[in-house]
Amino acid sequence: MAVTGIRPRETFVRIVGLSLMLSILALAVFASSEASAANPVRIAMITAKTGEAGPTNSLSFEAARYSVNVINGDRGILGRPVELLEYDNQSTPEGSAEAARQALADGAVAVVGCNWSSHSLAMAEVLQKARIPMITHMSTNPAVTWTGDYIFRACFTDELQGAGLAHFAGDKLRAKTAVILVDRGRTYSKGLAKSFAESFEAEGGAVLWTAEYDSGNLNPDMYLENVSQLDPDLLFVPGGYADVAAFFGRTARHNVRAARMSGDGISVKLYSYIGELADGVYFSGHWNRWVNTRLSREFVREYEKESGKIRENTQALVYDSFMLLREAMEWAGTTDGPEVRDALFRISGFEGVTGEITFDRNGDPIKPLTINQLRYGGLLYLEQVHP
Repeated sequence: MAVTGIRPRETFVRIVGLSLMLSILALAVFASSEASAANPVRIAMITAKTGEAGPTNSLSFEAARYSVNVINGDRGILGRPVELLEYDNQSTPEGSAEAARQALADGAVAVVGCNWSSHSLAMAEVLQKARIPMITHMSTNPAVTWTGDYIFRACFTDELQGAGLAHFAGDKLRAKTAVILVDRGRTYSKGLAKSFAESFEAEGGAVLWTAEYDSGNLNPDMYLENVSQLDPDLLFVPGGYADVAAFFGRTARHNVRAARMSGDGISVKLYSYIGELADGVYFSGHWNRWVNTRLSREFVREYEKESGKIRENTQALVYDSFMLLREAMEWAGTTDGPEVRDALFRISGFEGVTGEITFDRNGDPIKPLTINQLRYGGLLYLEQVHP
């Protein structure tokens, strides 16, 4: 009986063929890996490193580096590494627009920034025309996202913030009357003052006086003399650290007994300006390290292990901004601007460190805000408000 089998030459050919196919496959995988590494997803971070805003904006860059490290440690975006591009806007609107143009020239497919609303407004015009998605992590003026449909924000708007602060003032502080002092040179200050006043009066309160000041030539005593005579329940100053400190640091000497309140433009750093005179100041925030959710607790633990202490809610907002971009790009399956924009608008119930986020038709998030108070040299978290 004849025994049939595979001939040696046929076996050799099959083995060589299989080896060749495996080699080609390995080369293809290697080439694909090399191509991905050579074609990173470039995301720009634009805000201030120098100038007036530099000291408070610098944390945004630290948080951006941490966020990119987290993403790259988890397969990147669409299997590609993320490359962070950093630009200093020199604390000016003109510098912000120029930084945006440079980011486009350097191949950025999305941008996070700026902190100040006036800076973001200038940058947004450039990016909207280029059809490149932008998420501002800290600019709360409503006009920022009105620029166009490629402009989003991770923070709440001044409209939502003003409503939340006004409700807290009336409901928890029992304030019936208020005086508002506004920095005429800052878009943020004027927008938040307007929103607060409208909401406070809608809830039955009375604004006794609204006055504008020039932060570059400030004489707080002149204003506080009038505040003392009016004797309101609440003094609201939606400004930056220097001017808020100038007013709140002098209220006692003018016998101003009103509760003192500001917006998200200040935090615990106010103590470095006026020491214990900052005690008792109320202010709004986008997030607080003591918010008791799983994501919040994990973020605090991992961030402080890798990058240092959590000092401002800015750090969490930057992180959420980068994670929103990642979510949108993964959902869209591309980094192309129009598709990423569409994916951002479809996001609903995104679980962020700062709260659950759903974008409305303007690109603004529907989300909670926190109310805090400065006490004993630190920050006391009071509550979350859902306006």
